[in-house]
Amino acid sequence: MGLYLYIGSYSAEGVKGVVAEGGRKREAETRKLVKSVGGKILQYLFAVGEFDFIIVAEMPDDQAAVVAPMLACATGTVHVKTTKLLTAAEMDEVCEAARKRSFRAPGT
Repeated sequence: MGLYLYIGSYSAEGVKGVVAEGGRKREAETRKLVKSVGGKILQYLFAVGEFDFIIVAEMPDDQAAVVAPMLACATGTVHVKTTKLLTAAEMDEVCEAARKRSFRAPGT
């Protein structure tokens, strides 16, 4: 399972839907979608500012991580940006792999 960050914004139609249903119903529907692709939402938050919501989820693979927001975006009521996250242990593995390699900077 990998961790993914989803940040998104609602269209005007999406905002109307959230106002009509409320935040908990929207969260429940989103949890249902993520569960249907084998994932689990760890954190679901609404936001004030540039984005309307932030979700951190565990997903079984990259395909599942893309299917869920693709289905949501296809409704035309939401726009979602997806970012794959790394744990500290996973970052240690990346650093170990990097230490085994080198790269010559331009002009050196």
